Amino acid sequence: MTKKSQEGVTLIVVLLFLLLITLIGIMAVKRSTTDLRVATADQIDTFLLNSSDNANKRIEKVFDNDTDQDYISAVMEGTGMFGYYLSQAGNSNRDDQYIFCYNPRLDSFAKLSYASIVKPNGGTVMTSDSGYCDISNTNSYSSARSNSVTQINITRPSTATVGQGDFKSVTQGSGVQAGETSNESAVFNIRSTSILPSLSNASKQEINDCLKKPIAPNDGGSTKSLDECMKDEGVATKTLVQQAYVKNVVEGTACYGFGVGDGKIDEGCQNLLGIDATGNRSAATGD
Repeated sequence: MTKKSQEGVTLIVVLLFLLLITLIGIMAVKRSTTDLRVATADQIDTFLLNSSDNANKRIEKVFDNDTDQDYISAVMEGTGMFGYYLSQAGNSNRDDQYIFCYNPRLDSFAKLSYASIVKPNGGTVMTSDSGYCDISNTNSYSSARSNSVTQINITRPSTATVGQGDFKSVTQGSGVQAGETSNESAVFNIRSTSILPSLSNASKQEINDCLKKPIAPNDGGSTKSLDECMKDEGVATKTLVQQAYVKNVVEGTACYGFGVGDGKIDEGCQNLLGIDATGNRSAATGD
């Protein structure tokens, strides 16, 4: 073999090694990029999950103190996010969707003036767009960094809840007339949807339009849901679903123990009914 042919073989071997090294480098870059995307996706998923969970925890706190203004606004008032379904119209507004944008920095929680009530397929019941989040508005973001938006959707389903059990929906301490709104405990579906608008190429208007989609349309698929719309627009989204079972408890007070004790009416009942110990209307009430 001549010297020139040996030099040619050496060149080919070197080129093969360079090609092999290049391929290994490309594979390493692709793998590191994939790992980075997986790690980023996991971080986004965790962040959105925490955002939705924070909103649900805020709702849970409503029931911690039944004298708090949030409790009164949300439960006792007929226009509150739970009171709307517990009012006398409770049997006719099942499946309506009570929607509001969660912002812990504002004093707007559980107030109807900051909410929208719509039918399952998007038809307006009360207010127009005041409850939907608007990514152009900094007040719609759940944090001061203006990175995540959380929209809450509350419904009281009309269908029976799986596993609810016999008589579980009947108010404790009442009869079994479960058809009466006041005698029926309530089950609510709470869906907190968090999104990261900045990670999407969709326009602000497209994202806002998705936020106005119903969370669970019941027309057999002809209406696109909020989650489906966000997926189509490529918006990072996480919806956390929680079910709240709100019990009604009727507590009776025995104001007169027939044949028991001294036969006089309890002091607490006197104040409640405006009568004296013998049952006569007290002077304080203007007999």
